[in-house]
Amino acid sequence: MLELHYELLMEQPNEYETEKATTSQREWLVEYDVDSGDGLKHQHLSILNGSDIQDVQVAIFIELRNMYPHSERLEVTITRLEPITTHTEATNFDLNSSYTS
Repeated sequence: MLELHYELLMEQPNEYETEKATTSQREWLVEYDVDSGDGLKHQHLSILNGSDIQDVQVAIFIELRNMYPHSERLEVTITRLEPITTHTEATNFDLNSSYTS
């Protein structure tokens, strides 16, 4: 039996996203912890495809079944679930400087 615990749900779409972008297939960043009963907490970070949270939840179940095929019970805590945006703010980068290593 898989139990999903949502600590943090997806962020609201930003002002650059169109209705098409929020309703079509897209990539989602999913960060979650898994306790499979072995006393260790396993942390995962995945990029999954889906049009909404329900599609992403199905993708998480598939991923977990592939990674933990012999586990009878998993406790999963989702810590981050948000759509990946492709719009980048140029103001967040210093484009006028050069860097050397």
